[in-house]
Amino acid sequence: LISAKQLNQSSFQDRNSKLSYLPLRFNQAGVMPIILTTSFLVVPNYLLSLDIFQGLNDFLKFFTAIPLLGSTLYWFAYGFLILAFSSFYSSIVLNPKDLSDQLQKMAVKICNVRPGIETIFYLKQELQRITIIGGILLAIITLVPNFIESTLHLTRFNGLSTTSFLILAGVILDLRRELENIYFSSIY
Repeated sequence: LISAKQLNQSSFQDRNSKLSYLPLRFNQAGVMPIILTTSFLVVPNYLLSLDIFQGLNDFLKFFTAIPLLGSTLYWFAYGFLILAFSSFYSSIVLNPKDLSDQLQKMAVKICNVRPGIETIFYLKQELQRITIIGGILLAIITLVPNFIESTLHLTRFNGLSTTSFLILAGVILDLRRELENIYFSSIY
């Protein structure tokens, strides 16, 4: 990002040394996609346990009759829903048009991208790319421990889920950030 003040400077090296960045995170949604996916996948099982839909029960017995088909389908659905909810949540939280308008108001420009519609398309493309990478990483972080636990039949780690580790890591990072702010505010 280059501000209007930096654009008026004559030296390219000075301008290059003062470039800044947009603070976009890989995982804008946090643990929300995992929570939504788990909730979404629990509802059909709950409805089937009520025996309201007898015809649907007979149809789903086909998936449970083949051992690998039901679990494989579940894991693919779990990963896909994490990606979908991560993308959906990120599109709600970050609006490229609002971000572009804020950059224009601050007289800041992205290198090699014109302000306005081109900036909106550039930000939308970058947000989609970052969200997909973050969603894939979130799905891997979530699926691998669950897959290992279910295939090796480990029950020791039953209370320690990926969601709790992600929440714990977020709390630790926020605490660290707050302590740094307190420390630097006392210095100045």
